[in-house]
Amino acid sequence: MILIVICLGASFVTLDFLPEIGDPSSKPNTHTTDYYIEHATTETNAANMVTAVIVDYRAFDTMYETTVMFIAGVAVVLILASHPERKNRIRFRKVRKKESRDGTPVYRTINKEVVIPLIEPMIMLYAIYVLFHGEISLGGGFQAGALLGMTYILDVMVIPERDSLIRLPKDKSTALGGIGTFIYVLTGILCMAGGGVFLEYEKLPIPMHALEKHSTGMLLVEVGVAICVMATIITILNGIMERVHFDDDTD
Repeated sequence: MILIVICLGASFVTLDFLPEIGDPSSKPNTHTTDYYIEHATTETNAANMVTAVIVDYRAFDTMYETTVMFIAGVAVVLILASHPERKNRIRFRKVRKKESRDGTPVYRTINKEVVIPLIEPMIMLYAIYVLFHGEISLGGGFQAGALLGMTYILDVMVIPERDSLIRLPKDKSTALGGIGTFIYVLTGILCMAGGGVFLEYEKLPIPMHALEKHSTGMLLVEVGVAICVMATIITILNGIMERVHFDDDTD
């Protein structure tokens, strides 16, 4: 760690390869930014310029980010693959402070097993809305995947396993993360099959206008990102829960 800090510090001090933040004469501010502002909407058919940059102009970067998410899930499975003896599992026990006020605490007056199943569909619907409106509003695959993953966390943490409709073992969640990454890559391969280069959406072999193909291609990669992010969150949660035992209250 000391060696890494020294090398990075020496690089930033001695090398002048990055422009100063806010420099109006830097190449990004004099060329790249202006190009995105002037052409993003017409070339990508996306009203949201951020989405146009992330999944069109910089689609390779986003693909690698999605791959890193998948690798993170695989790493958790590999690190936490062994099953410790039950007596050696880490135990977390709720420590309650002595209540000084009269009356029943608020959290005991709520039937969590009834409320959470009502909340989960609303979160999932909002996640789908965020996913399918990523090219016209703030949102997209990463946000939708995080929302779907949060829905799973709520279900696992609150609903008893015997009553839950959502249970995804870590082997299946890891495979699902790979499927999400594969959907992203497959979109690029389909572009090549249509005579274009990798992730050149207007070459998708589907009977649509070129701009509509852009929107469709962006949606496909966003779906892949959402699946990968959701599956990675679930994989990490499953890996941790196999090593940790929670002694929660039974109220």
